[in-house]
Amino acid sequence: MVAERKANPRLQELIRELKSKGDGKKGPVWGVVANRLLRARHQVHAVNVGHLERVAAAKEIVVVPSKLLASGKITKPLVVGALAWSDAAAEKIIAAGGELKSLSALAKENPEGKGVRLIG
Repeated sequence: MVAERKANPRLQELIRELKSKGDGKKGPVWGVVANRLLRARHQVHAVNVGHLERVAAAKEIVVVPSKLLASGKITKPLVVGALAWSDAAAEKIIAAGGELKSLSALAKENPEGKGVRLIG
């Protein structure tokens, strides 16, 4: 299987889970996220909270298929699903009134992927 290119068993399981949610016409965004997670390490770029401030609208659902870092300011309440995040980034998201969730949890809450914006 394609997910076996990654050595991390938890990442393999997450990719399988997202691919199954992305099959068919229900939730195609999760299939795209799974494909982003399959990229080589040098093709994956971390996203800073300051970037989210610039590109996302308040109360938007944002998916970051990489690590979320704390550089910059954020004032908008966002629901952010990320593969990983720094403690400082989590503090900034929560202080702005937002929520931070794992990709798996976000996919379970929103299996169709409606209103989800992919950044990164």
